[in-house]
Amino acid sequence: MMSHCLQTALLLLWGISVLSVSLSSQAGLTVEAEPGDDVTLWCEHSLTLSSYLFWLKQTNNSAPVCIACKYYSVSSSSSKPCNFIAESNRSVMGVNSTFSSLTITAVNLSDSGLYYCSTLEGKFMIFSTTTYLQIRENKGVSSKTPDESEEGLSLTALITMLAHCFI
Repeated sequence: MMSHCLQTALLLLWGISVLSVSLSSQAGLTVEAEPGDDVTLWCEHSLTLSSYLFWLKQTNNSAPVCIACKYYSVSSSSSKPCNFIAESNRSVMGVNSTFSSLTITAVNLSDSGLYYCSTLEGKFMIFSTTTYLQIRENKGVSSKTPDESEEGLSLTALITMLAHCFI
């Protein structure tokens, strides 16, 4: 009999394989911004139990990257940062009982991509509709080069860390 942790990890891996196919066909919102703008993205959820909430980003055909995480307590209506994902000073996540927001300050070209939030409810990850953030290129504005590392945590690393939480 598989442990709860292993079942959760396998479910997450299966979800990722389905996710790469379903995200491209999901209707979502497109948000356009200029370099230097502050942008806030929103998603709706319906938590009935305390849970982890995640914001993920995907570019081109890359694997999703977890860029923000909070643990929301339904009983106290409060949230706290996840200890397994470092908080960014440019990407700030807000959570309440029905909505989650992600505010990115001073966006640049490398912030362009597909964003979505998810909740971990029991053994299941529930994904939101997507928002595509398009940063318009301005002449004379420098951006991150493609070979610079992406800020965030890969979904594979996230699954590994979550697995350790359940042990």
